[in-house]
Amino acid sequence: MSYRFAIIGGGLTATSMVCQLVDKLKDPQSGARKCASDLFIDVFEKQNELGPGLPHSEQFVLPFHVTNMCAKDMTVRIARPNDFQAWVLCNSRSFAENFPELADDLLETEAEHSRCRHYPRAIMGEYLKDQIGGAVRAAQDIGLNLTLNANSEVIDLVEIDGQMYLATKDSAGCRGRAGPFDGVLLATGHWAERRKHDNFFSSPWPAQELLRKIPSGAQVGVIGSSLSAIEVALTLTSDGQFSRRPDGELTYLPSGTPRKLTLYSRRGRLPRVRGRIGTRPNRYLTCERLLSAIAAHPYQLKLSMIFELLDRELAEAYGQRINWHLVVKPTGTPAALLEDDLARALKGDGPDGERIWQTALVQIFPVVREVYLHLEPAERERFDRDFNTHFFLHAATQPAINGEKILALMRAGIVSVVRLGNDYRLGQNDATGDFEVTYQGCEGKRCCDVFSYCVDARGQTRSVVSDSSELIQNLLRKEIVELEHITAARSGKSDSKDVFKTGSIKVDPDTHRIIRPQKSTANAYFSTRGEIGLFAVGAMTRGQIIDSSMAYGLARSTATVADLLIARLNS
Repeated sequence: MSYRFAIIGGGLTATSMVCQLVDKLKDPQSGARKCASDLFIDVFEKQNELGPGLPHSEQFVLPFHVTNMCAKDMTVRIARPNDFQAWVLCNSRSFAENFPELADDLLETEAEHSRCRHYPRAIMGEYLKDQIGGAVRAAQDIGLNLTLNANSEVIDLVEIDGQMYLATKDSAGCRGRAGPFDGVLLATGHWAERRKHDNFFSSPWPAQELLRKIPSGAQVGVIGSSLSAIEVALTLTSDGQFSRRPDGELTYLPSGTPRKLTLYSRRGRLPRVRGRIGTRPNRYLTCERLLSAIAAHPYQLKLSMIFELLDRELAEAYGQRINWHLVVKPTGTPAALLEDDLARALKGDGPDGERIWQTALVQIFPVVREVYLHLEPAERERFDRDFNTHFFLHAATQPAINGEKILALMRAGIVSVVRLGNDYRLGQNDATGDFEVTYQGCEGKRCCDVFSYCVDARGQTRSVVSDSSELIQNLLRKEIVELEHITAARSGKSDSKDVFKTGSIKVDPDTHRIIRPQKSTANAYFSTRGEIGLFAVGAMTRGQIIDSSMAYGLARSTATVADLLIARLNS
């Protein structure tokens, strides 16, 4: 009996799904190779190439945009976490010619292979194209029916007589239909809201568009100060030149009429700088201890328990208690804080030049997903409200080279960072078209800044409602999917409940199957027939799966879906 499975989206998530599925079918121990010819996989991608997706395609990024995660932690295969790093090592000489600034990193020796490296996003894109190409060849060898459909955007999904059909649209606007399918994976990746004004950009990508449409000398307001905002700053200052002084300090020489940027965020904080990870094992904040706490208190974890373990871990590692007030609200200007953080990252604060707090945190990343999911509802709401930004400031660190560049731009007077607080307003002047942001300044005075161009660089929003694509809007409208909502007791009132939506498409976190709305009967097949069903992996689940946008998290999730397909073939 044949099974047809569709993957909507052709970026990192789809590549990971296809590669791991082919690997599992090839594995003699899976017992599924004999069934490979019964499986039909169709991948649909609206761009003209499959593999890179938005964050890693040369159509969107520039050579100086580097990955924020360590190369050794990026992969399409959960069983081989350093697959990308190993691939770069095998192809380093050809890349060194195209990226001379990173030649030393690209030509590292095998002995240096354990170090954290940040390669251009475009190199990750080449890796993804190579991997999906290899998967296509391997699929042919084992008889798997794999079809890649470029320039094919899926705009709707319907269920007819217990099977799923897809409505598609090509680059010329011609419409078609594909199916029937027994299962579908939503892997559409990142999205951005549609532009409403010519001088407003809802995303940092494509980077070339920012350069074309924001003229030299323009005053630019950047909403956000996280990783995406840093990449906007690097894009819009690429007409100048960075150089390193004899003492090692990086400086910036602007063009004749440079653009000037102000990064605005509620806290006015830049991401922490990635340092060296040491070898000291955690004693208190361990995966084993956290998993034991989950087993003892499923969906009832308290943040206080986790904070206590973190406090004990860092106190012992540093030999003194941590001043958490300074961690949450550090004193000093953004430039001074970045300079200090960069120096500590480069030199380390441990005996072997490692960054101690990063060494402690990285050890629990494998269970962060489970910890977040098992927080008591009120505690999860509290984390989202009060600690989410702090978590990602420390978990999603920036490479040292980016930190050095931003510091050089700040010293040159090209980039500044402003703390808005919670009492601010961003609007557009109807008469001039300029943007205006009003906020409480550091001296207590009400400030109003005016800029001609605005870039929204707050990163991927967690609410899938903001995805304006026809497909997602149709799925929401027809109640094929729903947003995850959590019922939590109001503070101090155990008999009163609040309901808040995380913005995530609701999935079963153990399988990534989409959980249908209870009031909907339109898609009862997806959860009652016991077939493969409808899945979602990636940014659209971030409100529920906290690591869903990270390469490692994507590989982990798609491996789960691939296992379910293999089990179905073997049944």
